[in-house]
Amino acid sequence: MNGWKQAFTIAKLELKASVFSFLFALAFVLFLIYTLVSTFDAYMDNGFVFFDLIFILIFSFAPVWMTPKDFQIQKINGDLMASPILVMQNQLPISQEVLVKSRFIIHFFYSFPFQLLTVVALYTISPLQGILSFGSFITFAIMWFAFGVYVGYAIPYGDAGEKFPAKNDAFIVIFNLLFFTGVFLVFTFFHILFGNGIIYWSIALAENWPILSSAISIILAIAGYHHYKFYMKRKMDKIDYL
Repeated sequence: MNGWKQAFTIAKLELKASVFSFLFALAFVLFLIYTLVSTFDAYMDNGFVFFDLIFILIFSFAPVWMTPKDFQIQKINGDLMASPILVMQNQLPISQEVLVKSRFIIHFFYSFPFQLLTVVALYTISPLQGILSFGSFITFAIMWFAFGVYVGYAIPYGDAGEKFPAKNDAFIVIFNLLFFTGVFLVFTFFHILFGNGIIYWSIALAENWPILSSAISIILAIAGYHHYKFYMKRKMDKIDYL
């Protein structure tokens, strides 16, 4: 518990410097929520890829775009990309356990409040309330909060650093373009193969198998958290930040 207290103390410094980013994040997420709510009926009737992409964006990589530029992953030296504040803190007499936990705390504040706002808004002001009972809605929320851990926590894990072979920004731009194109194609293939999107089927799972869906999601979230924490510390041991 003391480690978490120390981690929160460290995290507060960055969180306090990010107040305006949170306001921007709120406006950004509200726009995304409006898009989801206004297209929910059309999605359930016909299905379209962008609904899934927007929803999953909120529960995965959106926090990366909300952090102030000074705290985003940057080129440190040579071909190493990492979080500059984590690199600086790693030179101080602070245990890696505390540093890793502090990155997870920061990610939590960048992600969970907006994810909670999304699922609550979707249930209260969209037709989802007429599809799912309150109990099934809780299952639906658990499934996606868990997704935000076992997928979304790849973001603080990435703060520890990664080496890219190219030494210019063009490589990163091309990499991101190919990545998002690949994601779009995977989602499109999923729609074609199963007839509906991922959000549609998660609603079906929450409605028909609530206990099993909740249990599996919680297990995946716990496993994901420990996976990222273990390998993030290993990565910090191996990388030469100097």
